[in-house]
Amino acid sequence: MKRLSQLIALCLAMSMLFVSCAKGGGDTASDTTASQVTEAETTELEARQAIPDDLPSKDFGGREFRIYSSTGREDTFYTDEQNGEVINDAIFTAIAKTEERFNVDVVNIDSTGDDGGHNEKIRSIITAGEDAFEIAENHDSLSGGLAMQGLLMNLYDVPYLNFEKPWWPSNAVETLTFRNKMFLASSNFSYRGFHWTRVIFFNKDLLVDYNMEEPYKYVFDGTWTLDKLASLVKDTYSDLNGNSQRDKDDLYGYVAEGPVYCYLEQYDLSPLIKTPDGGLELGINNSRTLTLVEKMYSLLHESQGAIITDYGMSYDWFSTNRALFAFGEIYYAVDKYRYTDINYGIVMQPKLDDAQKDYRAEYTDRFILFPITLQDTEFAGIIFEAMSAEGYKLVFPAYYEIALKQKFTYDDESVQVLDIINDVRVLDFSYVYIPDIFGLLNTLLYNNPSKDFASLYAKSEKSLNAKIKQLIESYDKLEQMLG
Repeated sequence: MKRLSQLIALCLAMSMLFVSCAKGGGDTASDTTASQVTEAETTELEARQAIPDDLPSKDFGGREFRIYSSTGREDTFYTDEQNGEVINDAIFTAIAKTEERFNVDVVNIDSTGDDGGHNEKIRSIITAGEDAFEIAENHDSLSGGLAMQGLLMNLYDVPYLNFEKPWWPSNAVETLTFRNKMFLASSNFSYRGFHWTRVIFFNKDLLVDYNMEEPYKYVFDGTWTLDKLASLVKDTYSDLNGNSQRDKDDLYGYVAEGPVYCYLEQYDLSPLIKTPDGGLELGINNSRTLTLVEKMYSLLHESQGAIITDYGMSYDWFSTNRALFAFGEIYYAVDKYRYTDINYGIVMQPKLDDAQKDYRAEYTDRFILFPITLQDTEFAGIIFEAMSAEGYKLVFPAYYEIALKQKFTYDDESVQVLDIINDVRVLDFSYVYIPDIFGLLNTLLYNNPSKDFASLYAKSEKSLNAKIKQLIESYDKLEQMLG
């Protein structure tokens, strides 16, 4: 195969790159430190590589493993050529190893559709009973609809998927499982889950100008809270264009982004509570949600130093030294800030208050789906599990250890924080199946700013409970169908 002639050389090149990225220059002390870092990283990589995937020895005779994806969405899990970029070439290597091991040909099929069009094509293919792919990737909240229509396999019924392995994030497995069923896969098959984790970037140089400490101290001593963030940014504002109006050309302490979603789990709130009897109930009508709304509203709409902009637009402020702190996702470091000269650091979203024991970092993903039309579940399970394992062993280290830690961040503290973030990432069941719950927070903090959560909840409670009832009924039907 095309990949195999380059596999050994590429693996060697990647191993050398891990070593070279960890090395430093200069005196004996720094050489010693670099040697220790290199040894530690090598040991970690070896430990990853040593984890067995417990898959059987199989020869599939050159058979195609077909992945169905939306246009441009395959870049985090598929490539058919090297280009010298570390992450891309790690994906290439991971696929090549899987192909060599099982004698398969991994191919990506472009649906030529946007998110909505791609989702409809998946639906049409499955309902028509066509054998068109082994797996499909799809938008997260659209995937839940396909699952509830009975078009997707229960992943617990797919042979060789081992959810105890580290390439299956434990929170995602726990969150996406309901009544012992899980229809959507979020694994290290792709690095998107880490890529799309919500964080806060801060401008180190501006913090010096404003005589502020970098927030790492608060992160490490457990006091990085919304109140702490608010205290740092509430009075930080400069009318740079001198027009006496707060506008996009001014400097702010904190630039947030709307629409506001995936904000609840990270503040230790459970939008949907799974009950012992297999039911679901709303979990946001409580004092903790009120506290969140009041604190976020005060920060974003009553503080001189904060502003909320459209999604993805905080980059305009932060990249031009007009924001001390800015909302973002980890991929901003890789795809955006790498091309700027901003001296930045990264921290997780803060805790809601001191009562919150642990930090949580919310993320979204594009899920992998196994269609009920799947002809050979053993084949699909083995190859997907193998590619998830290789993603954990090769692709994730390339992204995290090299591209992010070494190339796109500038200090040891950011590296430590990224380690914490990776350990506390959370995915939310309600965002997938009843995203309207997040709509409440978006209305109050972005679309129609207000602190009046109680009134909005009262207006929405009936419709939200109706959606919960509909979801439960869909699961009841699925259980009857699946047995």
